Amino acid sequence: MTNMRKHSKASFIALVFKHEDNILTINYSDNGVGTTLSPEKRNAGLNNIESRIDAINGQITFESKLNEGFRAALTVTT
Repeated sequence: MTNMRKHSKASFIALVFKHEDNILTINYSDNGVGTTLSPEKRNAGLNNIESRIDAINGQITFESKLNEGFRAALTVTT
């Protein structure tokens, strides 16, 4: 959320939480400036998030394109 406030320039964000069958799912989306997600241009912040989620045996995916917002989907077994 801190990075969204600092970098995205979004005017709208959505967070959706779901807990079903011992699986927690969190979906995030915004209408901000987006970013390039190619492996060679990944920023340290997204890599750090991935390693933190991996440490709790979760999975996270990111989707974004410049000027098309940002989306993240996180799942963790509880």
